[in-house]
Amino acid sequence: MASDRGHGITHRDDVRAAQLSGLLTRRRQTLGLTVEQAARATGLAEHRYSALEEGAGHGIDLGALKRVAGGLGLTGQPRETFLLLASEPDVTPYDLVERRRPSIEELAHIDLMEPNPALITDHAWNLLAANASVARLFTDPAKAPDGERNLVLWLLTERAERRFADIDDVRADAVARVRGALAQIPADAPLQALAGRIAADPLGARLWRSRSPRLPAEASARRLRHPSYGEASVLVTTSRLPGGLQLIVHHAAHLIQSPAPR
Repeated sequence: MASDRGHGITHRDDVRAAQLSGLLTRRRQTLGLTVEQAARATGLAEHRYSALEEGAGHGIDLGALKRVAGGLGLTGQPRETFLLLASEPDVTPYDLVERRRPSIEELAHIDLMEPNPALITDHAWNLLAANASVARLFTDPAKAPDGERNLVLWLLTERAERRFADIDDVRADAVARVRGALAQIPADAPLQALAGRIAADPLGARLWRSRSPRLPAEASARRLRHPSYGEASVLVTTSRLPGGLQLIVHHAAHLIQSPAPR
């Protein structure tokens, strides 16, 4: 096993360098490029690109590495693998996400989810899009001022308490999700801002301090109170979309389509 403790080089570093070298060499050869041509395509000096292809990626910032990936046409999983291998050890997959707005197709998808309330948030639960059922049942995002369209913060309000019979569990799970996300990317500004606002709210601060051991599921049964159709269990699902987005759907069609109580 190769190891040079005096210089901080470990077998793991050797494996990482070999994987990086193999990935870049295969990609360059697939494109039919020389090292000089690949360097020009990626915007690196030839000696820096050559060192990178030999597995020495450290010292190149993440922005430059993303340009290398673009110059070599790396997308999807190969792009993420390259960036993780070439970047500094403290870089996580969350740092590699290209933040974006919901696409036209995604907006159409949540409209097709009617009458199930469906919404799309960013990685910090800021509401980016919602269908009409969200406004009818929960709150109208269009009427909320900028900076006040956060799902987790809304769950701390009295209006949310009127909508969920099991609001204590809903809130605890939401705060646990934020805490988990912040543990993954502690330097993320939107998550830091959200954590600060939770801590500034007396109820939110109590939930944050409790640190109850929770592993929120991607699908949870909730007790929803509908103003016209009464109380019933609904399934709430969370799906991850590209770009760090989250699709959250309250599957309430069975409740809404049933006869209203007289």
